[in-house]
Amino acid sequence: MKAITHDLFSLGVGLYLVFRVAGQTNILYTLLILFLVLGTNEVIDALGHFNRGGIPVRSLWTHSVFTAPIWGAGVAVASAYLFGIIIGETMTATQTVFAAGLGAVLAYSHLLLDSLTEGGVYLGRRRIALAHLRYNNLALNSAFAAIGVLLAFATFV
Repeated sequence: MKAITHDLFSLGVGLYLVFRVAGQTNILYTLLILFLVLGTNEVIDALGHFNRGGIPVRSLWTHSVFTAPIWGAGVAVASAYLFGIIIGETMTATQTVFAAGLGAVLAYSHLLLDSLTEGGVYLGRRRIALAHLRYNNLALNSAFAAIGVLLAFATFV
């Protein structure tokens, strides 16, 4: 999937979870979610893609159903901690666990989209794909970007 599709879909998922499930509604949480979405997707893609003989390949270290949530949780906890310092509050244990869970969910939203492409994701050391569509498939990218936007709108309605 395209990076913008990952970001829009993850943003919709993150906003919906935090505002509907956790009941939090303010601009600071919105900014934190936006930062977490961009950070999580960027870390997974920046550390998880390399070229082997000119062919782009996904890494086991970031695109595995076992390691991706660890990356997401790590980025989320570090980001929430820094965000807390900026606004002058310390994180409680509950907030830390919530941030880690949100990071894991955002990482899994990234993997869901990647699992639909021909590159797939790793389950253990084996690569699997739910569908074998191209990463730049216009219909697939448009559909998941639209789902993300709809989730974001549903958050505030």
